[in-house]
Parts: sequence; C-alpha cells; structure tokens
Amino acid sequence: MQRSERTGLGIVVASLGVMAVVAYMFLFEHTQARMEQVRGQGVALARVLGGMSWQELVPSSATGGVLRALRHSHSRDDFAYVAVVSPDGKPVALEAAPGVIVPNANPPADPSAWLGEREFPAASGGDPLIEFHAPVISDGNLEGYVRLGYLKPTLDVDLNTLSYAAQLGLVVFLLVPIFYFLLRRETASLRSVSERIDRVMEQGVLQKTEVAPNEEMSDFISRFNQFVDMATERVKVLEDEHEHMETSSKLLMYRQGKIESILGTLPDAVMVLDETGVISYANARVPGILNVPEGELVGHPPSDFCKSQELLRYLSPLRNARHMGIVTDSMQYSPSGDNEHLFEVRAYPLFSPKRENELLGTLVVFRDIAEEQAAKRGQIEFVTQLAHELKTPLNVLSMYSESLLGEDGEDKAYRIEAVNVIHDEVERLAELINGMLALNRLELGGGTLDRGRVRLVELLQDAFDNVSQSGRGRDIGFELDLPREIGAVNVDKEMLRIALNNLLTNAIKYNRPGGKVVLQAAETAEWVEVRVTDTGLGIRPDEQARIFDKFYRSDDDRVRAQQGHGLGLPLAQQIIRLHHGSLEVDSIPDKGTTFRIRIPKDTANLLQVANA
Repeated sequence: MQRSERTGLGIVVASLGVMAVVAYMFLFEHTQARMEQVRGQGVALARVLGGMSWQELVPSSATGGVLRALRHSHSRDDFAYVAVVSPDGKPVALEAAPGVIVPNANPPADPSAWLGEREFPAASGGDPLIEFHAPVISDGNLEGYVRLGYLKPTLDVDLNTLSYAAQLGLVVFLLVPIFYFLLRRETASLRSVSERIDRVMEQGVLQKTEVAPNEEMSDFISRFNQFVDMATERVKVLEDEHEHMETSSKLLMYRQGKIESILGTLPDAVMVLDETGVISYANARVPGILNVPEGELVGHPPSDFCKSQELLRYLSPLRNARHMGIVTDSMQYSPSGDNEHLFEVRAYPLFSPKRENELLGTLVVFRDIAEEQAAKRGQIEFVTQLAHELKTPLNVLSMYSESLLGEDGEDKAYRIEAVNVIHDEVERLAELINGMLALNRLELGGGTLDRGRVRLVELLQDAFDNVSQSGRGRDIGFELDLPREIGAVNVDKEMLRIALNNLLTNAIKYNRPGGKVVLQAAETAEWVEVRVTDTGLGIRPDEQARIFDKFYRSDDDRVRAQQGHGLGLPLAQQIIRLHHGSLEVDSIPDKGTTFRIRIPKDTANLLQVANA
C-alpha cells in the first residue's frame, strides 16, 4: 500500500472517529438535558401533590380523581407511575403506565428525608426508575406519602436525535474528502521532494532535488537545495577529519603500545601519574611492590591504596601543578619495613615534546637497591675482614722481626723458632692472598675451566691420601668408601681437587680426638655425588646459611681456636657452581657435618654410558 493510500485511509478512519465522538457527545448532552427536565418536573409535581388534601388525592368515587387525571394528562413518554401510600408504605391509590411495576420501598423514617428523590435499578426486562416523594400532612398530622416515578433517561437514540446526528455527521464526512483533496494538491511538491530524498538515502549520496514546485513551494525547494550543498561540504570535511583522526589514533595507539612495551621490559618498577596525580600507567612490577591488586592502580590516586605514610608524603605534592616539573630528591621505600627489599623512589617530570613548558605528568621509578646496599655492606665487611686477616700474621712478623733485632736474636734456638714462625705466617699470608685472588677471579667470571675426561675414583683416592697423611697425628680415623667403577666425568681436575682439599681439610681441622673422616661417592644416570663426612663440632642451623660467605667464621671458641680465614668454603662453592653443580651441607651440632657435592654428567658421557 502506497503512502498516499495509507494517508487517505487514515483520514477516513479519523473522520469516522470524529463523527462517532460528535454523535456520542450530542447524545450525552441530550440525555443530560432530559434528566434535568425529569428532575425539575418531578420535584415540582411532588411538591404540588404533597400540598393537596388526603381526600383530594384519594377520592371515594371510581373516577380515579387527581392521580388518574395526572396519568392521562402527562405528555412525556418517561412517566412511570404516581401513587399515594400510607405512613407504613402500603399503597392507597395507584396509577401506572402500561408495563411498569411499582417497586416496593419503605417510607423514609427521618422527617428531613420525607421530601426527596431516589433511584431504583432496572427490574427484569424493565428500565431503571427515578422516584420523587413528598409527605401528605393534614392538620399537622402525617397522612401518608405521594410517590411520583419516571423512567430514568438513558443514552438511547430516537428518530429525531438520529436524524439530527446523521445530518451533522454527513456534513463532517463531506468536508473530509474536500479537505483531503486540497491538502494533496498543496503537498504534491512535498511528496516529490520526499520521494527524491528517499532515493538519495537509498543511494547514500547527497544530491540536489530537481522538481517543478508551485509558487508557494519554490522558496522551500531553493532553501532545501542550499542545505544539501552545505551538508555535502560538511560531510566531506567530516570524512577528511575522521580519516585523519583515525590515522592519528592508530599512530598514537602504536606509539603508546610501544612505550608501554618498553616500560614493561624495564627491570625497574615504573608508574606514570597524570597532571592531576592519578595513575595512568603502571608496569607489572608495581603491584607487587605496593602490595596492591593490579586492577586497583590505574585510574586511582596513590592516596587510595598507599599504606606507607612516608611514600604518600613523597607522592602527594605531585598532585599540585606548582610542584610538577621539579625533579625531587629520591627516597628509600621498603614494602616489608626491612632492608631485604629496599627500593629507591625517584620522580621525573614529563614535558610535552612540542611545548616545553607544558607538563603532561610525572614518571615515578622504583629501583631495587637491596642488592646494591648488600654489595656495599659486603664490600665494607670484606675490607674489614681482609684487614683483620692480614693484620694478625703481620703483627706476628713484626713482633719476631723486632725480637731478632734485639737481644733475643742472639739466641740460636730463638732464631730457629722465629724463622719457623715467620715461614708459617708467610705461607699463611700467601695462602690467604692466593685464595682471595682465586675466589674473586671466579666471582668476576674471569676463571675458566680446563675441562677434560677425569676418572673420578682416581682423583678422589689421590686427594684423600694427601689430606689423610697430614692428619695422621691428630688421633682421627679416615675411611674411604668408593665404588669400584664410576664413569669418567668432564671436569677441571685441578679446580675440583682444590674444592675437595678444602672440604677434607675442614673435616680434619674441626674434628675431635677419636673422630673420623669419611669420603664417599656414588652415581646416578644424571649425577655424580661426593660426600665428605666428619664427626666433629658440627654447625648450628643459624650459621649453615652463612658459612659460604667470604671471611665468615663461627663465634664458637672451639672454631676460633683453629687457624683459618673463611675463604675455603666460598671458594669450593664457586668451583662447584662453575661445573653447574651444587654444594649442600647437613650438620648436627656436636655430632658432625656432611658436605655433598653433586656434579651433572655431561652429554658426551651420557651417550657413552648408553652405548656401552
């Protein structure tokens, strides 16, 4: 169905609706007018009848009297009945229209309600009634009541009202097509424009509308074409701007992703605050440092989650534009409150690359300085321990050298003793310096392994024999427990010998009289394990993690009584690590200690075992 047909149908339906509304309003007003007439006439007649005497209302003759005359003289079709009733409601005289049943009703008990009206609902097959009643009083006494009833006017249609409503509806109905014809004539140009616009919208391209408008529409069509020209130019500008913005947006997203990728790979924790002090970016390391879930950082100021008041005081000024752009001093922040996890926090202003005076935000960097601080402390401790270790033999050398220059030097026995002590202290100094140089060379990565295929059983046997001979006079037993065959390993023989000598020497030095030193070995498909066990002083649990630190020695007097410089175990550990192995310790104080060396078998040896 075309639009014009739908419009015409709509107008017809609307006109019919208007006609129905007009007819309803007319009938409603007509019914209300009839109701007012009935009420006026009923009240007036009730008053008149109530003012008559009882003898006039109830005649003794059969002529019917006033009531019958009233029924026959009543010209309205809505008259129902007139009746005279006794004070208790029983009918005394009655006149009713054909087919009307007078409803039973009790007289009003309240004198103020003797004169009034009431309605009765429709009985079966009948109409609703409206009744007007009045009292009949003679010589001040209530004789009875007059009841005057009418059919209640309803919203019905009679011929007269139907004829009038039909004439009115006909006029309205005839005016509708005339109005519709005139409207279509005036809007013909608009329909053409609308059809043209529909085609333009389907094609998606703005075009001028070429129609032949009448005189009244020519100005509208001209202005519409001007609007199309302006809209076309504006759409073109918007398309160019959209394309430029889309390109710029992609470029910015690429740059942002690149910058975030760079910041994410930095070893330090980095977050960016915008000009209002709100976090706009944080790499993956920041949540762990601040102990905050990752989703609660971006878009929030530090005051929402920061629990450290010191850090909050450092970051809070960054929310003030007057303080932005100033490189503040750094601060130290520890999430756990100790020096084990220590960070240096520093803020850097972010300036616009095009406008140097425009601040975009602040870059906050959390740099882990725990290892650096530990290294500084270790360096200080190293120098202190080294000075202490060097000072002891130097003092001995100085003392004996001065004694030799004095009177004691004339004593031959003293000179021999002094020479032996000086020789021992010089060897001690040489051993200390060589061990320190070797350890530092390994720690700095300067040490290289001269690997070769070594028969481990022979190496262990040789190292055990050399060390056990030096401990024969210490009342210590030695036990060697080696399998008959252990596959050859690819190791640096001399380096591994140094590690074994250090472990075996410590096992002898810190043992007890009657104790025992055991050297054992075993192998699996992937590892070779060597165990050095003694029954000596043992190591306390709180010291087991520190015995591999340089220059560390226990504060136990029994340990301090033995000469040592605390470099043997760190050197052994570095040698084993160079072989990609591990050195572990198990110890029970006053019962003994076991050191376990685990060295992985290399690929070549594994293939050799598999092919054997």
